[in-house]
Order: sequence, then structure tokens, then C-alpha cells
Amino acid sequence: MLKVTPLASGSKGNCTWIENDEAAFVIDCGLSCKALLKRVEEEGLNIAKLRGVLVTHEHTDHSSGLRVTSNKLDIPVYCNANTAAVLRQKNRLGEKTVIFENGNAFFLYGIEFLPFTIPHDAVDTVAYTMLYQGYKVAIATDFGFPSELVKEQLKGCDTLVLECNYDQATLMATGRPWRLIQRIMSRHGHLSNEQSMELLSDIHHEGLKELYIGHISEEANDYNLVEVTVNKTLQKLGRTDLQPQILRRYGLAMA
Repeated sequence: MLKVTPLASGSKGNCTWIENDEAAFVIDCGLSCKALLKRVEEEGLNIAKLRGVLVTHEHTDHSSGLRVTSNKLDIPVYCNANTAAVLRQKNRLGEKTVIFENGNAFFLYGIEFLPFTIPHDAVDTVAYTMLYQGYKVAIATDFGFPSELVKEQLKGCDTLVLECNYDQATLMATGRPWRLIQRIMSRHGHLSNEQSMELLSDIHHEGLKELYIGHISEEANDYNLVEVTVNKTLQKLGRTDLQPQILRRYGLAMA
């Protein structure tokens, strides 16, 4: 199977470790190389297995540590051409870059990676599904609404990492500029708790074994509220056996 270990989650940095017996990859690198190495050690992971970084989009909280990590660990960065162009302008690409096309699957160490387009306000944002020996993982954050493509790709997951970015009432009370609030709530922004749970209800199946809830805003949301909301949804779905892991800033899950 595929093992998933969130290393960082939220507006200050995102990075998720995924591995099989042969190799490991991280989805995004929004933390420094030093912080990445520290988190890997804390989680008891083997950095020698790391074979690459797969990027969802160019925003800082997903790409700030790319160049140093790629060069220092001598691993490639995988992304689409549009994202690569912006990252190059920002001097965040390392010496090794592999370009893929959205919607076209590719294989690395027996894992089938499928990058698919999601609606977000970056140049060409993707989410990923990963399939290995019949075990399916999806990492889907940073999108403003669940398109039909998103729903289709997220079906049948054994492990799912899903965004609950904001609570609408809490977001409105943050005092943020109205333009920023509109951006977050737009169809190219982020998912609210309610939107995320509607999506989960749509794609849920009895084979879902692991559920991680991440990219939770520290200002526009509340960890306890997210936990209550997710558990209510799972109860309605008859899944009291499924224990969701609510990801804090550094990937640490609440009990």
C-alpha cells in the first residue's frame, strides 16, 4: 500500500510525504529544506528514499522550499509547464525539473501519479491521485469549488487528504480586506468547512480507510469546529469507525 504522512499543512506551509517500499515523494514543499529534514526525522521517515517533489501550484505556501530542497537532495521537481514558468521567474526551481501535462498519468517506482486540474487562483493548479497495487490516495486542497472532474477523480480513494480552509462566519469576523475575503470565498479560492463536507458526502464510499483534513486557516477557522463538523458528517454517513485526522500547522493530527 501507500503510506501517507503530512509534514506541514496550512497557509504557512504545505508538504505531504507519500511512500511505498521502494521510494518516497513529497507533494509540495512549502517549508524550508531544514524544516523538511527536521519533520522527516521527527516522523521516523527515511530521507534517503526521497526521489522527488511534485508541485500543485506556485503559491509560496506550497513552493518556498523547492529550489534548495531539490538542489541539496539532488531530486527533481515535477510540475506542469505553466507552473514551471512562474516558479522559474520566482527563482524557486532547482536544477532538475520534469514537466508533465495535466490529465496524463505517469509512473514512478510503480506508483501511478495522475495530476488533474482544479479551480484555484494560480496559473495552472493541480491535485493528485496516486495508485499503487490497487491502493488509491488523493491529495486535494486549494480549490474553490468541487468541479465534476474533481468529484470523479476523488472517487474510490483508500486515503484522502481534503481541505477545510475556512468557516464563513469566522472568516467574515477576521477584519481582513473585503477583496481578500471575496478571493477566498470565490470559485477559485478555497473550500469552506461546509463545502468540503458536501464534497465528502458526494464521494464517500465504504472503502475509505484514512481521512486527513488539512489546509485549515489559523485565522479564519477553528480546529475544534472542524473536528466537530467532520465527525457530524461521518456520523450521517454511518462511518463512526473512521477516525479523521485534523491537521495542524506542522501536520500533527489531533486525537
